[in-house]
Amino acid sequence: MSRIGPPGAPLTAAEIAVLELAAEGYTTNQIAKRLHIGREAVLHRVTSARNKLGARDRTHTVVLAYRTGQLGLANGTDRLAAAQALVRQLHTILGQPRSAA
Repeated sequence: MSRIGPPGAPLTAAEIAVLELAAEGYTTNQIAKRLHIGREAVLHRVTSARNKLGARDRTHTVVLAYRTGQLGLANGTDRLAAAQALVRQLHTILGQPRSAA
């Protein structure tokens, strides 16, 4: 697992994917299921993003990510497609088989 980044560092693609789904109102478990990652990975990515942005909680993290331009305003379908594309890229990089989604 990657270490939590320093304050002010840009968000990673994985952190953005999680925050975009959080912005849509998905729970931690729902995000984990949609991204095909573990619950702890979701929590780690939120914590890392929160630390980088200096946010107080998950909601504040999403707000600050939008305010700093690190989250866009695309529609939900685009966000899900981007998250699914990220998962496919990660599976390719890691050489792991993908589950049918």
